Amino acid sequence: MRNLAGNLLLTLVSCLTFLVVAELVAWQFNPPPSPGLPVDMFQGGPGGVWIMTPDFRGVMDNRVDFTNVPAAADSSGARIVPAAPAEAPRRLLVIGDSQTFGHGLSDEDSWPNRLQENLNRRDQAVKVSNLAIPAINIDQYLARVRVLAPSLGANDTILIGMSWNDLITPPSDQESNRIVAGHLVSVGTGDSETAIQARVRIYDFTGIRVPRFQNLKTFLDTLSQESALVSTLYPRAKAIYYRLRDHSPVADLVKAGVPEANFLMMRQIAELIAPTGARLVVVLLPERMFFEDGPFAVYSVNGRDFPTPDYQAALALPLCKDAAITCLNAFPLLHDHHREGLVFPVDGHFNAKGAVLIGDWLASELY
Repeated sequence: MRNLAGNLLLTLVSCLTFLVVAELVAWQFNPPPSPGLPVDMFQGGPGGVWIMTPDFRGVMDNRVDFTNVPAAADSSGARIVPAAPAEAPRRLLVIGDSQTFGHGLSDEDSWPNRLQENLNRRDQAVKVSNLAIPAINIDQYLARVRVLAPSLGANDTILIGMSWNDLITPPSDQESNRIVAGHLVSVGTGDSETAIQARVRIYDFTGIRVPRFQNLKTFLDTLSQESALVSTLYPRAKAIYYRLRDHSPVADLVKAGVPEANFLMMRQIAELIAPTGARLVVVLLPERMFFEDGPFAVYSVNGRDFPTPDYQAALALPLCKDAAITCLNAFPLLHDHHREGLVFPVDGHFNAKGAVLIGDWLASELY
């Protein structure tokens, strides 16, 4: 019995030692990405709208794909578009989430700024405003338009960057993200206020993100930002999971009518804008897992789970037509150029090259 206990202890110590050594080695070659967004970057504004903190100056740094990237806001809480003129007879107000905001990109490299630069080169008298905010969805776009509507006129265009998450995230009264003590945090059903505040305090004190135990995916997503070993193995584990699951959860969301529910809010946006004479345009911004051939083959299990790589457009374009909303599809552009590397390898958001491509394309499509 004593030998058995000793052997079990030796085995446990050996396993822990191996994991510690593996973690240290992994940190040297493949450190995990951090969230990347600085504290106090965002706050609540009028009408429940999320905005950048007015006159904010800070840097984004996820220690893997981008480091010390400057991000700044103007006095109204919009992200600065450096190439924008002080005034112009026409306004282009850009609304969206992190893909439109320019997560990981400097103010200069964001696609709204590249769009402005292209318009300037073609002597288009238009001022671009970047009103996008990471981690929001269509309910926040609607709230933003409610605030903007009284100031809109016939010379204005509202451009909404609709990401894949926007289309397939179920509308809910339950907050999925919150700003707590200056931090942008994810919250889940059943999260108590005490637990949320405790996680933020621990992060402030230690720099360690406490994993949420809402489900296995949430737990591993958080852990992959703390452990280099988990960060290295997690993408490979997900690839195996995709092959083993009997169908994609997206199929359940589509069957439940989630895209249609989100377009009900898009219809409300269109109805708010219509009396002002302003123009509404939606640009569909697909994720790399669709427009890059390799990730699509893995994510779709060689096409089993999705009938076409351009699946976002297949779902959204008929809804755009039904709502009489002008929608532009970025998929052909991104797919044609995907071998040039348009996204950050780990983070997945558009990189500087992708932003130039989108900005130039949109300039020619809009004006």
